[in-house]
Amino acid sequence: MDRIVIISSGLAGAKTAARIKRQAPSAEVNLIVPIEVEEGSKEGVFGKFNPMAHVSSVLLDAKQISVLPVSSMELDFENKTVHASSPQGCIPIRYTKLIMEIDAAPRLPRSVRGAQNVIPWPLEQTGVVDEWLEAYKPQTAVVYGGAHAMSLIDPLVEAGVAVTWARSECSEFDPDFWHVVSDRIESGTEGKVRVVPVTETAVLPELSAEGDVRALNCGSEVLEGDVFFWADMPRAVHPIVAEQGVDLDPSGFIAVKEDFSCGLEDVHLFGSAVAVKRAEVAGKSDAPFEASSVDSLVAHGRVLSAIALGQTMAWQGSCASSRYQAADCVAFRTGLTQKEAVEAGYEPEFVMFDAAPVLAGIHANAVVKLVCDKATSVVLGAQVCGGLDAGWIDAVASGAAVALAANMTVQALSGVDMAAGGQILNKAASMLSNKLEERIYGITPDELIASREAGAKFFILDLRDQIAWRAGHIEEAYNIPFTQLKKRLQDEVPRFTPLVIVSHNSDIPYSIACYLYGLGAKSLYVLDGGMDLWPYDVVEG
Repeated sequence: MDRIVIISSGLAGAKTAARIKRQAPSAEVNLIVPIEVEEGSKEGVFGKFNPMAHVSSVLLDAKQISVLPVSSMELDFENKTVHASSPQGCIPIRYTKLIMEIDAAPRLPRSVRGAQNVIPWPLEQTGVVDEWLEAYKPQTAVVYGGAHAMSLIDPLVEAGVAVTWARSECSEFDPDFWHVVSDRIESGTEGKVRVVPVTETAVLPELSAEGDVRALNCGSEVLEGDVFFWADMPRAVHPIVAEQGVDLDPSGFIAVKEDFSCGLEDVHLFGSAVAVKRAEVAGKSDAPFEASSVDSLVAHGRVLSAIALGQTMAWQGSCASSRYQAADCVAFRTGLTQKEAVEAGYEPEFVMFDAAPVLAGIHANAVVKLVCDKATSVVLGAQVCGGLDAGWIDAVASGAAVALAANMTVQALSGVDMAAGGQILNKAASMLSNKLEERIYGITPDELIASREAGAKFFILDLRDQIAWRAGHIEEAYNIPFTQLKKRLQDEVPRFTPLVIVSHNSDIPYSIACYLYGLGAKSLYVLDGGMDLWPYDVVEG
């Protein structure tokens, strides 16, 4: 009889076990769960905000899946045996297939490993953090890290702790998109969270006489706190890494093949510490990705259940979808970022704009960035940020993932009939199509400032109304409200000077640029993101 053993601490492993048992009732399926995870605290703020870390033994027992809580285990890959230590004693479990979930773990710098007030993140045992908060009752916390740090914000705020987020530049989002995420989190927490970007300087811990961390020196700022969470650059830290045949990818994650095999016979790995094959985009598939989101891991579990049962299943690879949430902010990324596209050898083009005016009823600051390959027009990735009540964000991310899996061009995506959030993708793809045909160019705030400092001449046309104009505009910009443009265009807008069209966002400027292109205008630029995303000083009055 086949015995499939799954070692997992989360929802994805439990779902995989249940799926295998449902499809092959005669197979013996054993789910091994660490005791500290199964019995972790669910009453504290961290336990409530991280429900995916808890496996329901009662539910799995009802599905006739053997759940074994263990305190420790040893793996004998040569004899295909797991030696599990449980309250019943040491139990040897032989397997025909072994599926292991391996989570990434943060690596603390040596200088802070002895500090009692530094907590690495993420942790499987979230109850430990709840117990620590209850015992020490800190008033302030400094969180250091990138996207993974976002999961700390809500439980800390819920516990009444003031948070300073020393936000490192991780690859989940492009630098210009990080500004959007940071601003939304600060505004959504009403002053309870302060975001301090850490981009160029190394973070240096300052220790107290007792050996605890007193502050983080981030170059221009020194961030003091009662407790410090370290959530920067998780890596694969697991005994299996030392096994012969198991390799790491350049990012420090465990490299697996398309069937999730790792070089050990009948052993398949998944989890946030595992680098899986990315979907082939424009013929390239050399960029593995850490699947950090629960949804991604559940999707991998579906593939693993088919592999364990010897079923044929076409694995299209990971579209690198990750979803992060904090305060009134949901941030999604699917596929390659602009920076990753450059590193992978593409010449990317992108569009970034405020999506709120495209869909009726959306009043929040919702931003979309779509990236494609200039040479082939193939969609490479998307980044989306909006409020918790903006359910269409998931539709945008799902639509972008489908476009990636299908190697869809922006021209094709612009014509796909989609409802709700899909309209956002249609709009973004249409803007990108115009860019690629060199009818219209996009220009970022950084590019505009750098070009002007280098001596380039632009006529900056601001289409906002007088109230918005007086509240703040780009230096030397010229204001013609959108409703008056046709009447004043011929007399007030120069014909042969490169034109940068500006409004609250990028939507109306792209429409106006297309109109002007039809009239024969050339050298048309649209300010990416518009004034809503302008990060620099403005002129008032």
